[in-house]
Amino acid sequence: MKRVITTIAFSLWATTGMASEVYIDQAGGGLNIDVLQENGNNRVNTESDPMTVDGNDIDIDIVQSGDANEADLNFSMGADNTIFNYSATGDLNIVTAEIYGGLTNTMTTTIIGSDNLLTYCKDYVNSVCNGIIVNDTTTTTNITGSDNKVNFALDSADATNNVDVGQTTASNFNEIDLFQTSAAGFNTVNMTVDGDSNIISVDQQTAMGYANVDMTVTGNSNTIDILQN
Repeated sequence: MKRVITTIAFSLWATTGMASEVYIDQAGGGLNIDVLQENGNNRVNTESDPMTVDGNDIDIDIVQSGDANEADLNFSMGADNTIFNYSATGDLNIVTAEIYGGLTNTMTTTIIGSDNLLTYCKDYVNSVCNGIIVNDTTTTTNITGSDNKVNFALDSADATNNVDVGQTTASNFNEIDLFQTSAAGFNTVNMTVDGDSNIISVDQQTAMGYANVDMTVTGNSNTIDILQN
């Protein structure tokens, strides 16, 4: 099933190849969007046709269950006070959020499963992440499972990034790559990892601000690389 959602119209028509497809093209503020997709192989937009959100005070909740789901999201300049919640239960899911600007936005992602890919950045082209231009953003990422990959490229003053891998269940062979840069502000990374053979890279660069990393790692054979300058 393929759906296109705008602020003024809803369109619905059948498609083949996917269990369910939802396409969102949003202009205007003060909107709540809830998407629930089950049984796997679902789509919320695509890399060639990403979801566009341009407006303030928007609340988006996407829940996908099953394997091989995808969500490709594009938050345009001026999207302030956006609350984005994404949840995936299953394996081989891909979520990409391209964020071009805005203030006081909150991004929360919860993944239970393995071999999932999560990317937040300004531009994501040919698997290359370029930085977010945005201030005062909070990202919270909770992952339970193994062989997941997290890519964050955050150009954000006064940003707080929370990452919890494993929680109460050991999660192994995950890769976390978090790059954070800003001209000023207080930039924070809070990270808890429970599991073995995880690879963690945190790179914080700020010209006149403050950088802080609070990390707790439990497990064996983990690799941790923290760079601050």
